[in-house]
Order: sequence, then C-alpha cells, then structure tokens
Amino acid sequence: MEDERRRALRHGNLKRFVAFRLFFNARYYYPVFTLLFLDFGLSLEAFAILNIVWALTIVVAEVPSGALADVLGRRNLVVIGAVLMIVEMAVLAFMPMDAGLWTVALFTLNRICSGLAEAMVSGADEALAYDTLKKEGLETYWPDALERAVRWTSAAMGISMLIGAALYDPALPNRVLGWLGVPLELSRETAMRLPLFLSLLHAFAALYAAWGMREPAREDVPRAPATRVVGTAFRNVGRAALWTFDHRFVLIVIIGGVALDSVARQYVIIHAEYLRLIDIPVAAFGIIAACMNLLGIFFAAAAKQMVRRFTPFQNLFILSTILLFGLIGVRFAIPVWGVLFTPFIFAMFTLVAFLQSHYINREVPSAQRATVLSFKGLALNLALAVASLFYTLLVATLRAAQDPALDEETAHTEVFMKALDWFPGYTVALVAAVLLLGRLCIRRLHVCFQRG
Repeated sequence: MEDERRRALRHGNLKRFVAFRLFFNARYYYPVFTLLFLDFGLSLEAFAILNIVWALTIVVAEVPSGALADVLGRRNLVVIGAVLMIVEMAVLAFMPMDAGLWTVALFTLNRICSGLAEAMVSGADEALAYDTLKKEGLETYWPDALERAVRWTSAAMGISMLIGAALYDPALPNRVLGWLGVPLELSRETAMRLPLFLSLLHAFAALYAAWGMREPAREDVPRAPATRVVGTAFRNVGRAALWTFDHRFVLIVIIGGVALDSVARQYVIIHAEYLRLIDIPVAAFGIIAACMNLLGIFFAAAAKQMVRRFTPFQNLFILSTILLFGLIGVRFAIPVWGVLFTPFIFAMFTLVAFLQSHYINREVPSAQRATVLSFKGLALNLALAVASLFYTLLVATLRAAQDPALDEETAHTEVFMKALDWFPGYTVALVAAVLLLGRLCIRRLHVCFQRG
C-alpha cells in the first residue's frame, strides 16, 4: 500500500499538478490588491466595475472551457491558462502610472485575461491529474495527492502574502538594502511593482509545469475533427448537464458545497471591516491573511481524514457545525480575541473544495469530468453573486430602519453588527434546504451514508 501511494505521488503529472497549483495561485500582490489598483490611478467606482468584468468573464467562460478541455485535452487548456496568466501579470507589471483611459483599458485587459485564465484551468488541471491516477489504477490515492497540492499551495500563498505586503512599502526593502550595504534606494513606484514582477515569475513557472504535463490516453473520449471541435464541445455540455441531473448525488454535492462556500465567501468580503471593528491594527491584516492560508495545511490533512472516515452526510453535518460555530463567534465581536473565530469560516474554502473534488471525481466518468467540474465552478460564482445581492439588500433594509439621529460611524457599526446576526440563520436555512432537496432527489440514498 505504501509503495503504491509513493508511486502515485511521484508520478510526473502529479508533481507538475502540485507545482502548477502552487505557482498559479500564490501571488505576491494579493494582500495589497485594492491598494495596487487605486495607486495606479483607478477610482473606487472603476475598481468595482473591473471586478464585475472579471466575475462575468469567469461565469461566461467557465462551462465552455470545461467542455473544450474534455474535447481538446486538459493539458492544452492548462497551458492556455498559464499563458493567459503571463499576459495578465505582464500587463500589470509594465503598465504606466496614471495614464488616464489607457489605465482603464489595460486594467480591463488584465481582468479579462485573469478571468479567462481562471476559467481555463478550473477543472482541467484536476481532471488531468485524477485521470492520470485512474489510468494507473491508483485513484484511491487522489485524497493524498489533493492534500499535497493544498498543503504546498497554502504554504506558498502564506509566504507570498507576507513577502508581497512587505515589499509594497519601499521603507522595508530600502532598510534591508541599507543593512546589506547596497547603494540603491527604491522609489515608491518601483517598490509597488516588485510583487507584480515576482508574480510574473510565478506565471512563467506555472507555464513550465503545465508544458511538462502529459495527457493520459482516454479511450472513452472520441477525438473530434478540428472543424467540429466547438460544436462537439457544446454538445458535451448538454450531455454532461443531463448526466449531472440524472446523477443526483453529484448534483447535491455541488449544491451543498456551494451553499456553505457562498456564506464563507460573503463573510470574507467583509472580513477586513470585522477586523477593524474588533480593534485589530491595519498593519496586521496581511499577517492574518497569510496565517489563514497557512492553516490550509492543517485543513487539507483534516479533509483527507474526513473523506476516509466519515460519510457524505456526516461530512455535511461537520462542515455546517464548523461554519456555524465561526459565524456565531464573530457575532460577539470580542475585541482582538474575536479573530480566533475566523479560521472556522476560512476553513470552508479548503474543506468544501477538497470534499467536492473527492466525491465528484469519484462519480463522474472521464469523458465529462472537466465539464462537470466546470459546473461546480460556475455554481460557486453564481452563488456568491446571489449571496452578495442578499447582503446588499439586507444592509440597505437595516440602514433604512435606523434612527436618523445616529452619527455616521455609529450607524455604520450598528448596521454591520445587525447584518452579522443574519448569517447563522441564513446558513441553517441553506443547509436545511440542501438536506430536503437531497432527500427528495437522490434515488440511491445509501451512497450518502457510505464511507470513502
């Protein structure tokens, strides 16, 4: 068994899959993402619109890219995603400051390339890695491979966030250069580009890892002629959709994961405001974000044990309990110590993704794997949009019901706290709906109570 596990994890495609995930996701500018866009000369309104462009690009391209991966080959889509990441990062790294309409145009190109890159690799890299193991008869070691990918990616993201936040302010790198006796002083503009240049290097490393992957032979997937690739891909979308609706367990795995993930993501959007509310200094935000990513190493190990020791039903109950504990805890807004509840919410990203990957890959046939995984990605983005809309309406309703005599800061804090009150109840309602839907839809209920 141990020899088989080593053989699975040492396979070239698996090692490159881990390397690709690491370099594609670990980006040095993430802790200063908003500041970076504004410092280049964007307004807050333009920044918000560009994020909408990014989200819409992913939504539009997610499923077609998954279908193309099943027809053209997963490796090809992963390589295209890496190339798009290079373009995305090069545009940011070399774009001029305060260039007016050029700034908006280049940032729009950046957001479109970023969204397309995310869509291209979403599901394709995972499908290629899983099929590699399945061809060798080693698919039972997929949780081990996934744990390794999450562990290394989490560590790399945590470290890159710390480095990126430190480099963005020229004071620290200039101090280090002074200690080293280097007669060089970095300007503000140069320092703010350092996280971008490092992320660009990661993009080239991701391309190198993707290029070295090899497509495992899939006898059950007929190759389409080049002139009919698009038509074949879209027909594959229809077949995959029918398959998913016919296999209700996979459908409920997608819906259940999306329900929990959307709540966690909506909290993360307002996480910085929560940290400010509990008196965490702004300088510590980057460190906290890095720590949340580093905890992914622990969460990945826990997720691997969960898929092997517990049933899907038990895992849904465990994840719901963890999320509810975190949401109830943050509601008390305990000064400083309230930050200890946030890892329970951030855990959802790793745990949900890990369990969904395990159950979906286990059930879905190779010919439709990337397409069905792209359904999951599309559902995640749409659910976040719905959750954000609900939150916006909730805040507007709470603000309209406020005492107009309150000062602006007090009114803002009161609305924020009242909105947090709704998160636990909203989560319970979603989980109850998932359970009811599962009970009504899944014909083979026994699969919900099987381990592994």
